[in-house]
Amino acid sequence: MCRLLAVRANRPVDFRFSLLEGPQNFRQLSQHHPDGWGIGWYGPSGPQVHKEPLAALASQRYVQTTAQATSRIFVAHVRFATRGKETSENCHPFLWRRWLFAHNGTLYHHDRLREQLHPQHREAIQGQTDSEVFFHWILQNIAEHASVPEGIAAAVEMLGHYKALNFLLSDGSCLYAYRDALGRESYYSLFWLQRDPSEPGPLVLKSQELRALLDSKQLQQEKAVLVCSERLTDEHWQQIPLGCLLVVGADLQVELISIR
Repeated sequence: MCRLLAVRANRPVDFRFSLLEGPQNFRQLSQHHPDGWGIGWYGPSGPQVHKEPLAALASQRYVQTTAQATSRIFVAHVRFATRGKETSENCHPFLWRRWLFAHNGTLYHHDRLREQLHPQHREAIQGQTDSEVFFHWILQNIAEHASVPEGIAAAVEMLGHYKALNFLLSDGSCLYAYRDALGRESYYSLFWLQRDPSEPGPLVLKSQELRALLDSKQLQQEKAVLVCSERLTDEHWQQIPLGCLLVVGADLQVELISIR
């Protein structure tokens, strides 16, 4: 099972994971998700993605990337491979034009879905995963509808068999998070949290389940919405209901839309 994590902040913040101190840190998660890592964000020159088909625990590049990147939006993923070889092309997040995407779940018969893609999307696929096909299927439907939520709803409605569709998507302005699963609902969790600098206490995000620690001094000073596969703190994280899309706007206003 892959893990998803995203931040949408009102100003550029750092996204620095505590990697080197103590047993409870995000890097240790790669012991159980060893097939790759990836982090995407939006810099001055546009979207960037750094990813590698290595466990984060074994990657010096992971250390350097998480220590240096700053942005208003981050999308991060650690991979437990179910489809596709352990290559950079198969690691999440995926990037196409201004869009970032990371997925946790499985689509069956994704080869049939790929046949329904327009040439520009079909030819853009670089790896072998069902997730990358799903990404371009969503983008194709967004282009054919009046809004992003309408496009996502259409893409999901026309899907065939799948196990779960949890995903993070961003166009550099908004952050979208969708949760859906056919069975094992507690396994395919997705939570969100809205933070405000007026709240007391330092931002030290810990999760016993994930053994994760996100340490961001800048984020302590700024408003932000966080989305993660697990609750990272004792704060008031809310579960995204099944079949619902969470939309975080540039103004950090949050909307939940039922699409299934």
